[in-house]
Amino acid sequence: MRQGVTAEQIKAAADAIAAEGQSPTIRAVRERLGTGSPNTIQRHLSQWRESRPQVTQAAYELPAELANSFGRELRRGAEAATAELRAELAQAHAEATDLAETSEGLETQIEELAEQVEALTHERNTAAAEAAARADEIKRLADQVRREQDAAEAARTEVATSRVKIETQADQLAEIKSQWGEQVASLKDELASYHERLETARDSAQQAQQAAAVAESRTQAQADKADDLRSQVSDLKTELSESRKEAKAAHQATAGEAEKWRETVALEHKRNAELQSERDNLAERLAALEAPKEERKNG
Repeated sequence: MRQGVTAEQIKAAADAIAAEGQSPTIRAVRERLGTGSPNTIQRHLSQWRESRPQVTQAAYELPAELANSFGRELRRGAEAATAELRAELAQAHAEATDLAETSEGLETQIEELAEQVEALTHERNTAAAEAAARADEIKRLADQVRREQDAAEAARTEVATSRVKIETQADQLAEIKSQWGEQVASLKDELASYHERLETARDSAQQAQQAAAVAESRTQAQADKADDLRSQVSDLKTELSESRKEAKAAHQATAGEAEKWRETVALEHKRNAELQSERDNLAERLAALEAPKEERKNG
């Protein structure tokens, strides 16, 4: 709080102004001190004036009797007027002193209130700045949470799409396996049929050879018949050879088809493994995205 001037400072300034031949008014004293409340200066200046010695005027020379008579009358009137004026002056001085003290107290309260207002204004500005900073931080965190939620939602959508894709490919793989099983079973049936035909041809050849052996042991008369039998045997051999070729070709074709299906199955297994790996990666990414949200929820 601002320090006020003292009574000694005001009286010293008034003495200095009076010594210079000037009137020590409130404004002159305040200008000489450079500070001070007008009410405070007025109160102490009044005390300074009262403490000053009074200058008496020289009496006119009159005859003693007239002077005494006039003096007695003058003193009676002066004393009455002076007593009344002194009473009024004392009353006015007391009222001025009370007003000065009251005004000085009010000025002190005003200064204290002004300092409190300044402090409250500073606190308000500081609180407003902190509130603005907190609002900006809350907005930044809200934006970050919204971006993380959007990323998590996108990841969930991607995982759901991948799951549907994996399920679809799994169904396709199951259908391919079913078709491959059916074709393999069909090829096995065809191969069994070729083996049966081959066995039948072998049996026919053996029978023909036996019949040829019997025919050769018979008489020369049956040579023509033997020739016919040889011709049949030759035809059977040709048929057997063709059957063997067909069986070999069927076996090679079956082996080729089986190899193709094995490669297809291996490729599907590889694709399934890649899809499984992709699904695991997506699950890990989803867990990583949901971890900060879970931590904030627990926090």
